[in-house]
Amino acid sequence: MPRISVIIPAHDAESTLASTVESAQRAGADEIIVVDDGSRDGTRSLARRLDGVTVIERDRPGGPAVARNAGLGASTGDFVVFLDSDDRLMPTSLTALLAAMSTGVVASLGRFLAVDDDDHPLDIGTWASEQLRPVVRRRGHYIPSPRGFSSEALVTRLVTPPPSGIMVRRDVAIRIGGYDVALRRSEDIDFLVRLSREGTLAAVNEVVVHYRRTPSQRSQATGARQRGRLRALYRMIWTAPTRRERWAMARGAAAHYFDRADVRWHGAVSARDRAIAVRSYFLGGGYRCLGLVAVLRSNS
Repeated sequence: MPRISVIIPAHDAESTLASTVESAQRAGADEIIVVDDGSRDGTRSLARRLDGVTVIERDRPGGPAVARNAGLGASTGDFVVFLDSDDRLMPTSLTALLAAMSTGVVASLGRFLAVDDDDHPLDIGTWASEQLRPVVRRRGHYIPSPRGFSSEALVTRLVTPPPSGIMVRRDVAIRIGGYDVALRRSEDIDFLVRLSREGTLAAVNEVVVHYRRTPSQRSQATGARQRGRLRALYRMIWTAPTRRERWAMARGAAAHYFDRADVRWHGAVSARDRAIAVRSYFLGGGYRCLGLVAVLRSNS
């Protein structure tokens, strides 16, 4: 039977780590690796006391990408799941994700349920349902992506499951260099974009993880997240290996912001809504221009 490694990057996660590890054990993980990323609380000592857990200790925080890569390098499974230290896997999650890993599939993407600190479900709109369907925009309308979760489809929605809900072939993850540590935000989307060049990303229509959402978590730092996303998109488009993919990704990024602008403009109830719409129209046009420049810079 294939072996599954669950890698848990942890920074100041003393209050949630034990339940996260327990969920991975209950789901049937063959190997659990906790990467303590320079925690200042009792995360490290707690991890050392947990049965059946390998602990990697980093003296200084490097961020989630660095911690995930450290765990990836130490793992021995055929497949890996990068489980955030405040999320919890469902008991059948690994079985469901593994079932989708047929020939040619490099990663399986499951659904998730957003919860608060008390594990109560949160309403996050259509993120976990409609927006996880791979689509591209053509002539002002969204259509199902002909290539599924292609790089264009991934940046058109700019919505992916959290890393906790994704299973990846370990050898492929290592071959593409793991997560890009130069990106401080949206490194998870970049990781999937690079995986999509290696094979198919398969969707699993089952909730595989409870994804904790709190105001203080890194992903909720809105301003930093938006700035980091813009830098990541630029990097992804500019470094895509072919002219065709550069243009497709630029078109997808532009479609994302044009759609955001349309929604804000037509549903505007304040001057702020109008301002966000104008900014989004500007960004959409900017990504179209970036795509043209990226295509013209090389004949590859």
